[in-house]
Amino acid sequence: MPRHARILADSGVYHVMLRGVNRDALFIENGDYARFLHALSLTKELSGCAVLAYCLMPNHAHLVLRVGDEPLSSVMKRLGVRYVGWFNRKYKRVGHLFQDRFKSKPVETDDYLGAVLRYVWKNPVAAGLVATPEDYPWSSHSLTSGSELVDVDVLATLVPEEILNEKDLGPSVQPVTETRQTGRLVNTEARDLLRARYGVGQPEDFVRLSLSVQRRAIAELRTRSISYARIALATGLTKFQVQHVQATSAAVQ
Repeated sequence: MPRHARILADSGVYHVMLRGVNRDALFIENGDYARFLHALSLTKELSGCAVLAYCLMPNHAHLVLRVGDEPLSSVMKRLGVRYVGWFNRKYKRVGHLFQDRFKSKPVETDDYLGAVLRYVWKNPVAAGLVATPEDYPWSSHSLTSGSELVDVDVLATLVPEEILNEKDLGPSVQPVTETRQTGRLVNTEARDLLRARYGVGQPEDFVRLSLSVQRRAIAELRTRSISYARIALATGLTKFQVQHVQATSAAVQ
């Protein structure tokens, strides 16, 4: 099937989304998030684009960019090559990391840009990872000044000040539930074991456990023949992350 030509923004501003292939993780450890932001900073310097906002989620990323002379496709190629090469070397993997091409939508009005910013910043809240946008460490929500990565001054010329200073971004959207994500319920045995043995009441509780405890919990679930997919649902990790944690467990034994 031929690719459709991208719609170009007269404003040069785009909302861009990258998703992991097969919805696998783009970021596994905190260092991966930091490395992506480093790659984005280098890309910004080389391409001359402006970074207006970002939010990095475990298996996808939202960017709001304003491009200059270099087209968006070239900007994203620079970013992708730099990060994917590093990620594949670190985790000893080959092949694509991103699913298909990146998705992009032109942003042509101030009102729409405000709506995009709200959507991007509230993504972790909608996913049930945090209670408020400012609680999420891998988002530009709290970067209102002094940031070398986010072009706050440029952003301030494009949207009203009250949007940038807004602490309450409007009513909280409905968090994505386990059933909505997959159409299936989480394996109750996995959920019950995690609650009883490790005090994990919700998936977000699992990611707060130390890595050694996560390894032990996943190993125990696997001894009960619970699938990687079911463990991923119960823990809030992706299947790739579950497999990676188990692999590191085997390596340290």
